[in-house]
Amino acid sequence: MTQDAIVLGPVPAGEPFARAGESNYAARAFVECRRYIALLQRVIGPEPNGARLRVRRSEQDFDPYLDVVVEYDTANTVARAYAIRCDREAPIRWPGDPGG
Repeated sequence: MTQDAIVLGPVPAGEPFARAGESNYAARAFVECRRYIALLQRVIGPEPNGARLRVRRSEQDFDPYLDVVVEYDTANTVARAYAIRCDREAPIRWPGDPGG
């Protein structure tokens, strides 16, 4: 089984987000990422076998940051299709936001 991942960002693309180095960054960013995962699961659907949405910490030593990623088994066509949908069809705004 070969795994791959697509980085989806910490929040919908059109929204502001906590920045590394800001006060209480880690706690705020984790909440934002978990909220984004819940939104993706509601809009795109729950992860099929072979795919998983999760919060990932960057490998950087200086100012590491958090992002949502969709990990998937590259040999699993359903999991791969789900990951691609998450990348292409992710909402760009939080529900109820103007312009979203």
